[in-house]
Amino acid sequence: MKAAFILVPSESRRLIAKGVAAMKEIKDARESGYTIICGGTTNGYVAQEILGVTDIPPQKYTAGTICSRVVCTTDIDKRSPFPIILFQGKRVTKTIPEALNDFHMETVIIKGANAIDASGKVGVISSGFDGGTMGATLGTAVSQGLKYIVPVGLEKLVPSVEEACAWTGAKTLDYSMGADFGMFITPNALVVTEIEALRILAGVNSKHVASGGIGECAGAVVIVSEGAKDNVKKAISIIEKIKGEPALPDFKGTCKTCRYKCIYAGKDQSDLPEWLRD
Repeated sequence: MKAAFILVPSESRRLIAKGVAAMKEIKDARESGYTIICGGTTNGYVAQEILGVTDIPPQKYTAGTICSRVVCTTDIDKRSPFPIILFQGKRVTKTIPEALNDFHMETVIIKGANAIDASGKVGVISSGFDGGTMGATLGTAVSQGLKYIVPVGLEKLVPSVEEACAWTGAKTLDYSMGADFGMFITPNALVVTEIEALRILAGVNSKHVASGGIGECAGAVVIVSEGAKDNVKKAISIIEKIKGEPALPDFKGTCKTCRYKCIYAGKDQSDLPEWLRD
């Protein structure tokens, strides 16, 4: 049996989050290690699904975001607190370094991404001056063999993550419409797109066959799934339940106090182009 699905970005995020929450690696971490849910809008959905709550606004669960037609950083005092760190399924107040220092092989780091390519490589934008979360986790994750679980929608498909990373770097940019940035290639990555989520949740094979749209379908992806009749029916049921997931609102930082090399940084509202004003 075959079925075709159209998912707008918010629906993709919800599907992917459900897939991540159902992963064996997450179950193992909740029994024997740490679950580190780093910032990111998709990770906001993941946090909701893992914790079984609805009071985490995904648009606020992030330091950086692409919104208001720019690459932007959010205001610290307006963010939802992150990361969320669980030990054996219970929320703890440890920092990321403290959790990683209390080493457990079952520990997982859930880190979103801004790019994925056809080979499965994933890249994450870093506008932090110290490398952000990737800078804080990369050494331990690579040296100790911990896995990054990377929830990322296929709307972020690029030709080559390796080339994308080579073309970035804050100090190499002479002009930046938004925060200047670099990119990491995420190593040891267990990538979860819509395709993996449908496999985890319904046991179907899927293909990404088309992208794009207008209106609320901007950024949409078209997926075709195939499998045993009962499995495809399960996939249909899952998708039908998440259809209509509300789009995330913009959550732009304050241009006046921004410290990045953005062409709009330091400007008052009245000095901004009309499309960027709050």
